[in-house]
Amino acid sequence: MELGNLAQKLPEKIKTVWRQGYAIAILIFLIASIGAAILFYFIDVSVWWSAIGFAFTIGYFILTFFVIVPFRWARWSYQIRHDEIEIQHGIIFRSRVLIPMIRVQHVETDQGPLLRKQKLVSVSISTAATVHTIEAVRAEESDALRHHILELVKVAKEDV
Repeated sequence: MELGNLAQKLPEKIKTVWRQGYAIAILIFLIASIGAAILFYFIDVSVWWSAIGFAFTIGYFILTFFVIVPFRWARWSYQIRHDEIEIQHGIIFRSRVLIPMIRVQHVETDQGPLLRKQKLVSVSISTAATVHTIEAVRAEESDALRHHILELVKVAKEDV
């Protein structure tokens, strides 16, 4: 069974945030590779070990920037209905979560420095069991979305 995308997609600016996060990890790998190359040079270890480290770093860069980020964005979607919130994500292992409005305890917004630079906010939806996150919405829409979810929760709890 193929899972189709839901009504709402993440903003395209999230791809920049993900790439910046991966770039930080790649920079750390690169620094470690350079450190290992210098260490290997001074202790007379074969240069091939350094080449393997650099090849791994370049391969990781190509894979994340040109394969994982576009697929991750294409597979991330969500939909807010009057009785439930549905979140779908995943590249290889796709996950589809239905959160009944009656189970929602509170809604939070978070914004780190990478999200803030792109004017994005992540929305966390807490239930008694766990926290589900919509990774990015536009900052100007985040408060309206949070209040909309809370109003739907009030209506759902009044109906019970």
